[in-house]
Amino acid sequence: MPAFYAYSTAQTVSKLESARRLRYMYLMWSFVHAPLLAFFVAFTVVFPAHADTGPLIKHNVIEARLVLARDAKQHFAGVEIILQPGWHTYWRYPGASGIPPKFDFSASQNIKTQTPVFPAPYFFDDGAGGFFGYEGLTGFVVPFVLENAGEGGQVSLNLELGVCREVCLPVKFSFELPVVHGPLKTLEEMDAIRAMMGAKASAPSAELAIDSLSYDGAVLQFVVVGTNLENPQVMAIPGPNDVFGSPHISARLPSSFLIEMPAWSVLDQTMIGRMVEVVVRDGDRAVFQKIQIGDHRVSGK
Repeated sequence: MPAFYAYSTAQTVSKLESARRLRYMYLMWSFVHAPLLAFFVAFTVVFPAHADTGPLIKHNVIEARLVLARDAKQHFAGVEIILQPGWHTYWRYPGASGIPPKFDFSASQNIKTQTPVFPAPYFFDDGAGGFFGYEGLTGFVVPFVLENAGEGGQVSLNLELGVCREVCLPVKFSFELPVVHGPLKTLEEMDAIRAMMGAKASAPSAELAIDSLSYDGAVLQFVVVGTNLENPQVMAIPGPNDVFGSPHISARLPSSFLIEMPAWSVLDQTMIGRMVEVVVRDGDRAVFQKIQIGDHRVSGK
């Protein structure tokens, strides 16, 4: 046998042997891994991923995202908001100026929303009556229920905010997330909702409260009581025909503050006897209170 023929035959045998080994390795790989691939494909089809947190959306100086969660009783749609330094947005009552948040869930499916939960606001004195709102990191929560409890749904939220610094920018966000029927693993999302809910004003207590509210015909007088008071802020919501000015501290006592606020009625209607909604904040503490206006005129209290 010629040498070159012997060499070619040996080379061919070697290539065939290599091909057999590669085919054998492929068959063994397929035998071992194909069931796993089939399992993962089936897993993906049967158990689709649940997106309970939407993407972070940025508009100019503000970022926001939608978070869904639920407990044993109801569902929650939370909007986490991040404002750039120096910018602010507003509470449900913005004060002398500003734009309150506007929630539109009309495009949602199979959900019935409840009253939005706002964090306790801060008072900002801008020299023009002041405003009530937020800076930095904040968030709003809207509880909701499924109209047909045995089905899923869709949260579609159009949110309008006023964002201000020296100028004001109207900002619109559009969010969408599915609400999946059945058990949801939303531990992180529920923690985020609890953090936002925990920022709301609490009920008045011995720690912080309005002891009395009176009116002398020109000025509302709030007596704020509590423990370790430092610099309480009073934020009151006027009636539709009322005008409230900027509050200021007029007297400090060991366990109470007297805070005065100019107030008058456009229609010259009496304020005495009305119920007023008030948020009192002192540092990180805040309470919400409904209190009746008493008479502090010369012949009154």
